[in-house]
Amino acid sequence: MNNLKRTIFFLFFFSQFILTSNSYLLAHTYSSIDSTEVRYFYNNFENLDLGNIYLWDTTTILSSYYDKLDNKFEIYQTLSNSGMPNKSIDFEFPVQLGFNTCLSSFYSYLNSSNTIKCPIIYQPFTEIKYTSGGNKEQYLEVLFSREFLPRLFITLNYDVDFSPGLYKRSRIQNSFFNGNVRYNTKKEDYGIIGAYYHNKINIQENGGIVYDSIFINNIEQDKSIIDVNLTSATNLIKVSGFVINQYLNLTNPNENKSYDSTKYNRNIGLGRINHHFSYQRNRYVYEDKKPMSSFYQNYDIVLDSLKTSDSVYFYTIKNAIYWNSLGSNKYNQEVPFYLTFGVEHDFTRHCGYWNYQTKEYFKDQNFSSLSANAGLIINLFKSTRIIGKAQIITTGYHAGDFYIDGQWKQFLGTSKKNLGALKFDININRQSPDWFEEYYYSNNFRWDNDFDASTSLLIKGSYELPFVTIGFKQTTIDDYVYFGTDAKPKQYSGTLSISSLYSTFNLKFNKLEMIGFASLQSTNNKDVMHLPSFQAKMKIAYNITLVKNNSMMQPSMTIKYFTKYYADAYMPALRTFYLQNEVQVGNFPYIDLCVTFKIKRANIYVLYTNMYSLTNDNRYLTTPHYPMRDSRLCFGINWRLYK
Repeated sequence: MNNLKRTIFFLFFFSQFILTSNSYLLAHTYSSIDSTEVRYFYNNFENLDLGNIYLWDTTTILSSYYDKLDNKFEIYQTLSNSGMPNKSIDFEFPVQLGFNTCLSSFYSYLNSSNTIKCPIIYQPFTEIKYTSGGNKEQYLEVLFSREFLPRLFITLNYDVDFSPGLYKRSRIQNSFFNGNVRYNTKKEDYGIIGAYYHNKINIQENGGIVYDSIFINNIEQDKSIIDVNLTSATNLIKVSGFVINQYLNLTNPNENKSYDSTKYNRNIGLGRINHHFSYQRNRYVYEDKKPMSSFYQNYDIVLDSLKTSDSVYFYTIKNAIYWNSLGSNKYNQEVPFYLTFGVEHDFTRHCGYWNYQTKEYFKDQNFSSLSANAGLIINLFKSTRIIGKAQIITTGYHAGDFYIDGQWKQFLGTSKKNLGALKFDININRQSPDWFEEYYYSNNFRWDNDFDASTSLLIKGSYELPFVTIGFKQTTIDDYVYFGTDAKPKQYSGTLSISSLYSTFNLKFNKLEMIGFASLQSTNNKDVMHLPSFQAKMKIAYNITLVKNNSMMQPSMTIKYFTKYYADAYMPALRTFYLQNEVQVGNFPYIDLCVTFKIKRANIYVLYTNMYSLTNDNRYLTTPHYPMRDSRLCFGINWRLYK
C-alpha cells in the first residue's frame, strides 16, 4: 500500500510538470472537436478516418468506481474475487476465425492488438484511478498521453489489481500495460501506429468451497476458514505482443480537408494502401502441488500424483495488406461510399506440451492460414446506411471457414424532428472447432476429437431512440461445440436456437439519471445451453450542485437481478466454464450504493457493495461453489489532469 501511495504522489507531481510545458495542439487537424473533451479510437487510422470515435466517459454515473465487469448493458457470472474468470449470462456466439485457444473467461481483462485505445488530445492528458477496499484490496490505473512533437503522439497506460480475497486461496495479483506511438506526415500521405502490450494474470485457484450449505445456511461467519476444494493450485497467464498499423495514400492529399468536413470528395480515386503486422506471445501455466485431490476424481485419471504443471505456450504472427477507398480524404460517418479488400496471413507455432506418460516434451506444431476479406459502407440520402463485411480462409488451417456481416440502418424523421432509427443485422458464420476443443493433453484432462465445423445464423433487429432501444436477437447454430458436465468438449449434432428480446435505456429527468437494460432469453435445448430467462440492470443517480460549474455530489444506486438457473461451473485446470445440472443460482438482487463528489476534474467516491448480504440470505452466488464477495466499503478517486 505504501508503494502505491508513493507512486500516486510521483505521478501527480510529474503530471503537473508536464502540464506546464509547451504542447502542440491538434486544432489544425481536428478543428471541429471540442477541446474540453477527450476522445479516442481503437488502434487503426481507418477507425479514425471513418469516424469510429468514442467519447472518454466523464460522467460520474458511469465512472464512479473501478470494475472492468461493470458494463452498462451486461451481467457476468464471476468467482469470489475481482479479476477472476467471468462469463456473460447474455448469450452471444463468439466469431473468431483461425487459431483460437479458448481463453474467453479472461478476455474482459486482457489487452490485445484490437483493444488498445488511442486518445485524441489537444494537450497533455493524465488520468489516475485509485481504489482501496476492505481486506487490503487495491487498484491503480494510470494513463498518460501527449503530443511530444508535431503529429507525434505517445500514450502510456498501466494498471495493477491486487486483492487477497475472503476465502482460502482466492488471491489475485494482475497487472496490465500498453503503450502506443502515433505519427502522420504533415500532408497526411503516410501514417503509422505502433503499440506494445503486456498482460500478467496470477491467481490462486481454490476450486470453490467444499459445501455450499455452509455458506447458504450461514453456518460459519469467518469466511477465511471455510474448506475449499484446492489448496495448492495456481493459474498464471501471460499475454504480450506488439502491433504496427500503417497507411500510404496513393492520391495527393487535400490540405484543406478537416476531420468532419461535409464537402468531401465523392470520387474514389486511387485510395490508400494499408499494412498490418502483429506478434503475440501466449503462455498459460496451471500448477497444483497436490493433484490427487478428490476434486479431480470425477474426471480423467491423474497421471502424475506428485505435481501438476500443465503449460501451454504459443505465438502468433499476423501479416495483412489491404486497400481502401479513403485516400487522403478524411470522412465522418456520412462517407457516401467506402470500399476495402485485402489478404491476411496468419501463422501460429504451438510449442508443445509435457507428456506425463513418456516423460518427454511433445514436438512443436505449426498452423498457417491465408484469408481474403472485403467490406463496404454506403450512405444514401443521408438517411440510409448500409454496412457489409466478409472474410474467408482460402487455404491452410481451417480452410473454408468464413463469416459474412451485414447491417442496414434507416433513420426516421427529419433533421428538426428525430423519430429514431430502425436497424437490422445479419451474421452468417462457418467456424471450425478451435485447437483447444479438438486436442488437449494434461495431467487431469485429455481428449482427441474430430468435430465438424459449426455454422451459425444471427438476426438482430431494433428500434433506436436517443433515450431507449427495443430489439430482438435470434441465433441458430448447427453442430454447436460446448463443454459438457464432465468438463470436456462435446458437439451437439442438431440445431440449437436462442431467442432474446431486450431493451436498453438512458433517461434523464432534470437532476435524475437512469441507465440500464432488461432482457428475456430462451433456448430450444436446455441440455446443452443454460440461460436465465430474465435479467436486468439499472443505475439510478441524482445530481446535486454544490458550487455552480465547479463541484457536485451524486448519490447513486446500482441494482442487478437475474432469474434462477443452472449456471455453468468453472474448471480451474482448463480455465473454462462447463455445464452442470446440480446447483441453481440467481433470484436475488445485487445492490451497490455510491456517493460521488465531483470537484472540477476529480471524482472522489465512497462505495458500499452488495447490500443484499446484510439480510443474511446467503444466496448471492453467480457461479456454483463460488460465493460472491460480501458487502464492503471502498474509497477511490478518478482524477484527470490537463489544462
